[in-house]
Amino acid sequence: MFPKGCEFIVVTTPGGAGHARNIGAAVASGDVLVFVDDDVQLVTEWAWDDWLKRDWQFAIATTYWPSPPVNGFMMRLESTLLNVLTAVFRYKLFMSGFAAIRREVFQAVGGYNDSVVFEEHVMSLNLYRRRFRGTMLPVRVKMLRRWHGWSPNNDTTSHGKDHPPPRPGDVTVIRT
Repeated sequence: MFPKGCEFIVVTTPGGAGHARNIGAAVASGDVLVFVDDDVQLVTEWAWDDWLKRDWQFAIATTYWPSPPVNGFMMRLESTLLNVLTAVFRYKLFMSGFAAIRREVFQAVGGYNDSVVFEEHVMSLNLYRRRFRGTMLPVRVKMLRRWHGWSPNNDTTSHGKDHPPPRPGDVTVIRT
């Protein structure tokens, strides 16, 4: 799905998703950062090299939908609301699960704010405030576990957690 020469960076440092993404971004050497969470499956393939040439500064998945084991009412409701925001209202919510951003844009907004509960929403607001251009990539995200992205009890947030530097073995880089 991704072009040859990519780096897959796996971060296991404790401290929450935003903290881990900031560490991965600091380790990465490319000009485009793509965040793919460990609890999702990307369903669609596309010509990534063609998309890199287009004029966008951040990109999101086209749709999110729960996989059969987690396809309960609340997951369908949350996914539907998210998909309505992105498809109907064209709001480009820089969600976890899958998102792409050019490195200079990521750095300009200061990366993920790991002191807030709703890190993705704050990132989206920062991108919009600075008038960065977002687009939707033809990627469908299948969620493999229940999530509580709209809940103050979000268990993946970095808010309220210690943010230690990575220890040896916490960051793995795999090059294609």
